[in-house]
Amino acid sequence: MRERLLREQSAHDVFASAFTPEGCLTYGPTLTRFTVRHLLTVEAPSAVDADSEAALEAEVRALALLEELEVPVRGELATSLTCLEDLKRR
Repeated sequence: MRERLLREQSAHDVFASAFTPEGCLTYGPTLTRFTVRHLLTVEAPSAVDADSEAALEAEVRALALLEELEVPVRGELATSLTCLEDLKRR
């Protein structure tokens, strides 16, 4: 698995990353940190509920993508969210 990740690393460089519905995995040649970016659309009654739903969905999708790529997960995932509507207002 490690050799495959190293061979494919250039395709997963941070400069090739994007927020996509299917998810985008990025990592460096040290294979110490992985980032998964998803573009999610969440409809909820409040911003707090939307954040909670998005965080849960992002974690589920990230774990599925990492499992599909046979990347072992050690420890807990850290999730951060950015609302595109908030960015558009600025």
